[in-house]
Amino acid sequence: MKILISNLPKNPWWGHGTPIYENNPAMKEGVVPNQELVEIEIYLLKKLFQKLPFELIDLDFPYILDQHNFDLRQHDFVFVRDLFTSDQNGNVVISKFREKERQIEADIIQVILDAMGYKTHRLPESSDCFAEGGEFYYCSNEKFLFGGISRNNIKGTEKVAEILNVKELVILESKAFHLDTIFTPVFNKENKTVAVITATELLTNESARNLTVFCEKYGIELVQVSPEEAIGTDTELGEFAVNCLPLPGYLIGPARFRSNKIDPLLKSLGVMHITIPTTQFRLSGGAIHCLTNEL
Repeated sequence: MKILISNLPKNPWWGHGTPIYENNPAMKEGVVPNQELVEIEIYLLKKLFQKLPFELIDLDFPYILDQHNFDLRQHDFVFVRDLFTSDQNGNVVISKFREKERQIEADIIQVILDAMGYKTHRLPESSDCFAEGGEFYYCSNEKFLFGGISRNNIKGTEKVAEILNVKELVILESKAFHLDTIFTPVFNKENKTVAVITATELLTNESARNLTVFCEKYGIELVQVSPEEAIGTDTELGEFAVNCLPLPGYLIGPARFRSNKIDPLLKSLGVMHITIPTTQFRLSGGAIHCLTNEL
């Protein structure tokens, strides 16, 4: 398996202050990340993957998105997760963003992935079809696709499932701007989906029931965590501990879980939980899953 991570821009990441994106409570206009910590945190993430049994693809940050004129800068390309959804078998669906300013990032990644030999797919150009990579978790062993419908819509989510030819699509609705801020699956060493961890409280009642039925059907452990371990609440930003990159035998996240159920469960499943801090990236509502993408 290959893991894609972007280098940082040469100009400071949101050095002129973060913008505000719709439905993203983490972004506070004008907040400037600590650039020294930004560099340390991305360095630690890359060093980790150099020690794990996965191939790291270190991608240069696109010059066109890193202009000297800060009014033209689009620095969220570091969240490469948002840009596409992959079946980890050569097929990639390029994201179609609700946030129009970010579409150029997806267009650029398509050119890069085409040049690398991947088969890229676009969603219909109709205005009522949206899908962003942060709304998806693809389980390649069983061909399950978990899809959020906050920044996505149902039409876009179903189209991605169709293109990737998934076995089963599980649509999960919440007020969180991306599914990966409240949810993660867990894979054992054989890449089987053995658990899901989610802030059920942040899902709609119908989605929570559907997820429970799905997990019971396939013998998947469902572990509930608090909103604080996810994106948080309207009044307090959470720790994003659930924003994990699940890999066969590993669960890589930004923080330990508060729940005392999770460590014993992961140990019993033979899954190693590794944490790398992403305190500055949380200012844009992202963590480990957002900063990485599987190919």
